[in-house]
Amino acid sequence: MAHRFAAEYGREKAALKEAGGERRAIPGLNHPVFRDKPVNRDPREVFLQELFNERGEYNVFHDYYHALARALFEEGVTRNVFCVNIDAVIGALLLKMLWPRYRSGTFSEHDLEVAAFTIFLYGRMMGCAAEIDDHINRGRNMDTRTAAPQCKFVS
Repeated sequence: MAHRFAAEYGREKAALKEAGGERRAIPGLNHPVFRDKPVNRDPREVFLQELFNERGEYNVFHDYYHALARALFEEGVTRNVFCVNIDAVIGALLLKMLWPRYRSGTFSEHDLEVAAFTIFLYGRMMGCAAEIDDHINRGRNMDTRTAAPQCKFVS
């Protein structure tokens, strides 16, 4: 399934390039910060994947994102293996929770879209609040990044 999508995406990308159009991005794959290595990894996704593995949790949607990233490279669509970014993990978790209800018809496609928008919005709101707190408590210059080992998470 991933290879079929990657091949079709590659054809679409080539046609758009020839026509002077811009290709569509694949939500959840790649990130401007985590790229340009043969295999790219978003450290946030790595952390969560390790946590899921420790717990013995499997998510077919998350696994598919990794299969798709590899397939895009193997089909020659990308020059490296894109990272599965944090948005993909959030989407995969949401699908894992809601897929049975969606498939049974008790949760509509519109409901899935609203749930996805809401969960992404909450994450962004928490990130904005953390950014404000960081600048208030650690300095006003714009380079107040926290080392990865010192990062905490909210759940």
